[in-house]
Amino acid sequence: MSIFSRNLESMTEMFPELVAAASDLNADTLILDGEAIAYNPESEEYVPFQETTARRRKEGIQEFAERAPMRAFVFDVMFRNGSDLTHLTYERRFEIVQELLRESDTLLPAPLMKTDSAEVLTRELLEYISRGLEGVVAKRLDSPYQAGARNFNWVKLKRNTSGQLTDTIDVVLLGFYRGKGKRAEFGAGALLAGVYDSDQDEFVTISKLGTGLSDQGWRELHQRMASLELADKPARVRSLLVPDAWLEPSIVVEVLADEITPSPRHTAGMTGDRPGFALRFPRIVSFRTADKKPEDATSVREIREMFEQQRKPSQ
Repeated sequence: MSIFSRNLESMTEMFPELVAAASDLNADTLILDGEAIAYNPESEEYVPFQETTARRRKEGIQEFAERAPMRAFVFDVMFRNGSDLTHLTYERRFEIVQELLRESDTLLPAPLMKTDSAEVLTRELLEYISRGLEGVVAKRLDSPYQAGARNFNWVKLKRNTSGQLTDTIDVVLLGFYRGKGKRAEFGAGALLAGVYDSDQDEFVTISKLGTGLSDQGWRELHQRMASLELADKPARVRSLLVPDAWLEPSIVVEVLADEITPSPRHTAGMTGDRPGFALRFPRIVSFRTADKKPEDATSVREIREMFEQQRKPSQ
């Protein structure tokens, strides 16, 4: 089994977990098309692309694979067991992908949503971007596979690069997810975080957090959250997401993120048909509870200003 980049650079040694998963597929010969990204199974978050490319180094590949294993989202198949499949319609090719990957937890069929609505497509695009992914690929269901072709049989829709945030953001912890694996032992795998909407006097969600703390840091945080855990959502919290446990808004955390993106699932800045805001690849920097009340956290108005500022070209 071999893995190649689009420039035909061999990358087989970098991704032992993908090689192992492909070896279990029921096919003698197979050519798949997809994209792989590192995934943290404990916090259930995707990992920044820089961490994926760090595997280009020869050392520590197995350590990388254990800490943040790869998931490959397969969206096409061109060849199977000696048969050229490129003449088949995309709809039929993707059915074959689903059949091939039915038993795999590492090689996954890319999420498929059928629509002819630009509004629905835009909402899906924003959803995946807010989760840390690059974008979506739109394909005609009746199209054959055309290698190297650039036409409207398939179109890659990506985010507009808006620049990196230069400042940290203070968020309030609103709930937590219990997590899997080692994180479950700590009592929390990921945190639901929000900012303060001073106009409505409520806390609105902006991100899930799962990185930036040591193992001991997670244990200590869980102890702090124990006295704040609530059975129901607090009256001053507006959220479309439902964590495993709600928290009384009290703990303020300083986070650093790559950028602010539009999001259809977070309520910070969400009004009418306008999507909310999300933090892309956030990580915890420090705790600010000692010097900041929840209402002193970053406001929705400040988030909107930061979003507009990052879109301006750098001088």
